[in-house]
Amino acid sequence: MSSNASSKNPVPVPAAKKAELYRLTNPAKVAWPTVALMLYIVVGVLATYAAALTGFIPLWAGTLLNIVFMWPVFHVAHDALHRSASSNVDLNDWIGRIGLGMVVPHVSLGVFRYSHMIHHRFTNDPQDPDHFVHGSWWTLPLRWMFFDVYYAWYNLKSGDPRGRKSVNETLPYVVVTIAVALGLTWLGYGREVLMLWLIPSRITLGLIAFTFLWLPHLDGDEHGELQHITTSASTTNNLTAGTTMRMGHESLLRPLMQWHNYHLIHHLWPTTPSYNHEKVWQLMEPELRSRDLRIQHGFDLIPTLHPGGTTAVGAS
Repeated sequence: MSSNASSKNPVPVPAAKKAELYRLTNPAKVAWPTVALMLYIVVGVLATYAAALTGFIPLWAGTLLNIVFMWPVFHVAHDALHRSASSNVDLNDWIGRIGLGMVVPHVSLGVFRYSHMIHHRFTNDPQDPDHFVHGSWWTLPLRWMFFDVYYAWYNLKSGDPRGRKSVNETLPYVVVTIAVALGLTWLGYGREVLMLWLIPSRITLGLIAFTFLWLPHLDGDEHGELQHITTSASTTNNLTAGTTMRMGHESLLRPLMQWHNYHLIHHLWPTTPSYNHEKVWQLMEPELRSRDLRIQHGFDLIPTLHPGGTTAVGAS
């Protein structure tokens, strides 16, 4: 298990920090930063559609703009998966559905939720569905851009009724999305469908898989070559070194990585709203630096394993 609460060797939380940690790692009634990003996606994508369809901007500009507007969907949908967007379950799920629907309307929130929960339960182990985004270098772009399709396949073949239920729930979304795309194409808007939705949504998914599924779970082998963190170094065996922290250039990487440069914090306390990751790190830094940490310094791909106690508090 990758959660601090379920680990056999959890990070101890001093009594003086428990109340603040609880506040930071549990959802508010409404996570307004998450709602703001959802509105940014909705308004931005719809405005881009309008501008491109009326000829105010060329289609290629619409493609680029929609990638920019779709990018925060990871934060919105991901926090909703963990019910961190609102303490009201129905509101939380609608926040996630609306954000997700602007990018991949054919996939239900449930498909992503089931696969992602399995990822948390078996991080880096053979059952982890995110093994799919690792592989031969020449296959990576396709793996990244179509991980949503793999998630549905993984859930279907899982043998778990919950996984199969998530696929059954997404079938109407698939039918409607295909029907709308084909209908618009038949009406003469095929190029617009391609340039304003299909291409930007696939590129956005590829960037999401690269940034949030692949990068934080990298390691180096004995030859210094990139590899997925192995089972022997998995979260199950080493709670704080099973995924990485990225230290340095925080002012740039915080918005670009949607606070997942502190990805370890998410794995330790998964219900934490993403915008609180840095605050949790600052609160728990002494306790975490006393444990093994796998740190990607700056823009490094391969992390450095720092055995417990070898990095001073406040060091990068």
